[in-house]
Amino acid sequence: MKVIINSNEKGLLFKNGILSDILSAGKYRSSRSKFIEVLNIGEEINSQKATAAQILAKAESRGKSAEISGITVKNGEVALHYINGVFDGALTAGEHLFWNEDGQHEFQTYSAKEPKITDIPANIAMNLGAGIVTEINVPAECRTVVYYDGKPAEYLDPGRYFYWNGAVKVTFQSFGMRITALNINGQEILTKDKVGVRVNFTANWRIADFKKLSENYQSAELALYSAAQLVLRDYLSSKTVDELLSDRGSIGGEVLAELKKRAEEMYIEVLSAGIKDIILPGEISAIMNSVLAAEKRAQANVITRREEVASTRSLLNTAKLMDENATLRRLKELEYIEKICENVGEITVDARSSLLTQLGEIIGGKTDRS
Repeated sequence: MKVIINSNEKGLLFKNGILSDILSAGKYRSSRSKFIEVLNIGEEINSQKATAAQILAKAESRGKSAEISGITVKNGEVALHYINGVFDGALTAGEHLFWNEDGQHEFQTYSAKEPKITDIPANIAMNLGAGIVTEINVPAECRTVVYYDGKPAEYLDPGRYFYWNGAVKVTFQSFGMRITALNINGQEILTKDKVGVRVNFTANWRIADFKKLSENYQSAELALYSAAQLVLRDYLSSKTVDELLSDRGSIGGEVLAELKKRAEEMYIEVLSAGIKDIILPGEISAIMNSVLAAEKRAQANVITRREEVASTRSLLNTAKLMDENATLRRLKELEYIEKICENVGEITVDARSSLLTQLGEIIGGKTDRS
C-alpha cells in the first residue's frame, strides 16, 4: 500500500508494532508488517502508537534529534509555549514534543502552587483558557473577596486578576458598593388591635465594610431584607390602626432609626427609609370611609348652623335699627322698591286719580304713612 507524506507532515514508521524510523516528506510503501503514522508538523506530536520518550530515543538514534523540541512539565507547573516568539498556548503536566520545522520553540515554566498569577502579562494570561486559569474582573463599583479552598484569602479592588486552576480551588464573591434600593411590597402585619394590614416599605442602603460583611453573611441584601421585616413587624404590631393612620408621618423616622441600628451590626449603612403605603382590609377600609364621611357631615352641619345663627343675629340687629330710626326704615323701603322696579316691565295707571298720586302710592307716599 502506498503512503504519501506531504511537505507539512512527518511520518513514524513502525515495523511489527515497534517504532523504527522518523520519515520526512515523500512516497513510501506500507504492508502488514510495516505501518506509517502521519503527523502534522504544525501540531504537537501526539502519537497513538509511541510515547514521547520512545520518539525522542529514536530521533537520537537516527541522528534526527535536532528535528524535535520538547519539554517535561512537572505536576504543579504550567509551561507557556512560544513559536518564533509568538505565544501559542499553555502546557500542563506531562511530556510535550514539537517539530522544529514549524519554527523555533521556546518554553517558560511557572509554578502553579501559588494560586495568584503575578508574573504573566494580562494579554497572555487571558488566553491561557478557562481550564488552566480563573479570570476575575472587578468593576469600578464593586469589591471582591477571593477564597482559597473556601477560606477568605484576598480582598480585591477594581481591576483584572488571574489565578491558576491547580491544587487550590479558587472561588470568589463580588459585592456592589453603590447605593441600592430595598423594596418590601405587601408585607402582612397584625396590628395591636388585631387588624391585618399590608405595608409597602422602601430603603436606600450601601455596604459599609465588605470585608467583615463577607465573613459573616452570604448576601447583604437578604440580611437587610430580613432585618427590615423584623423591624416593621415589631413596630407596627405595637400600634393600633388609628395610631398608624394618625402618626403615619413619624413612622418612617422611627423605623429608620431602629433599622439603622440593626444594619450597623451587619456592616451596612442605611441612608433613608420610609413606608410608602398602608393598605387596610376591604371591610376595615369601608368602615373607615364611613366614619370619615360621618365626621365631614357633622362638620358641615356645624358650619351651617353657625352661619344661620350669624345671619339671624344680623337680621335682628337690622330690625332694631330700623324700628328706632324712621329715616333708616324709609331708606330701606326705597332700596327694596328700587330692586322691584329693576324687574318691572311696565306700570299701569287709571283715571280715578292723577298720575303723580298713583306714583306716590306705589313708592309709599300715602299721607296715612307719614
